[in-house]
Amino acid sequence: MRKTILILIYFATIESSFACLNEYRTLLTGEVVYTDPSSGKVWNKEIDSLELKHKSEELLAAYKRSDSLEYYSDYAAALTYLGDYQKAKTIYEEIERLSPNLYTTASNLGTIYELIGKPDSALIWIKKSIELNPDSHKGSEWIHIKILEYKLSESLDIQTSILGLGFGNSKIPSNPNEYDLEELSSHIWHQLRERTTFVKPKNEIVGNLYFDLGNILAQTRDVQAALESYSAAKEYGFDSKLMILRLNKLEKLAFKANTRENTISFLKENIVAIFWTCLLLGLLFVFLIIWLIIKRKKKRVTLIIISQPYNSQKKCFPIDFKGGLFFTS
Repeated sequence: MRKTILILIYFATIESSFACLNEYRTLLTGEVVYTDPSSGKVWNKEIDSLELKHKSEELLAAYKRSDSLEYYSDYAAALTYLGDYQKAKTIYEEIERLSPNLYTTASNLGTIYELIGKPDSALIWIKKSIELNPDSHKGSEWIHIKILEYKLSESLDIQTSILGLGFGNSKIPSNPNEYDLEELSSHIWHQLRERTTFVKPKNEIVGNLYFDLGNILAQTRDVQAALESYSAAKEYGFDSKLMILRLNKLEKLAFKANTRENTISFLKENIVAIFWTCLLLGLLFVFLIIWLIIKRKKKRVTLIIISQPYNSQKKCFPIDFKGGLFFTS
């Protein structure tokens, strides 16, 4: 029984893995560091619909054989990933009647109600799930509540943070409220990973979360990670004057720092070649100067001194200077 459940959990949470490669990254100070790169865009869960459909059939068969609500609950979860929200909702409501106050039931019903456009019912179930398990989703479900409250408020102000966060109003994000940025980053990342599995662009709420994430990553990671988050925010349809200002500022900062770092790296890697090139250019310059001096001397007008009888009265030798000058003694 547990083997089948573990297979489903593995399949539902599978994601791409990458080798650890260091890259040059720019900090807000303009410093360029060589470090393990941070991504500013969340990697979604990858769902293979055909495989998941096959697993869902296995789970349903296992439930019928064993009458275990665990299999039944996992079957409903598979249906949710497959987009059959109404059927999944019916199953979870049945499980709630048979075995009340299960965290998984409350949490998944909250998600399903939001997906079918009923944020009021979703809020009730998400609050209940937090009561049953305050540490669920790594303690990040307060973000889910904030999103549902925003939807219920019918507010048109998507420019400010839905989560009520503030990172200053300048081109460079700051932390005037002294948030625990690492914890915030972890919470937003987790919620985005869950939400973007179901919600695809465009969605301004997801974009708003990405903008907050970018403001955090600019301070805790690097400029490139923040730019990836801002780009994802734009992809999801979020736009604000402040984000554009910060995006432009960080792009210039990254370009300037990368240009400087690339120049330094080039000089270090080619120091010997640069030395000999400079030496040869110097010798060529000296040779050119000598050649010009010699050439100029050859073109000088030759003074032709024509001997004349000495004029005792004028006491001078008339000198015919072809270059136009006349000297007297």
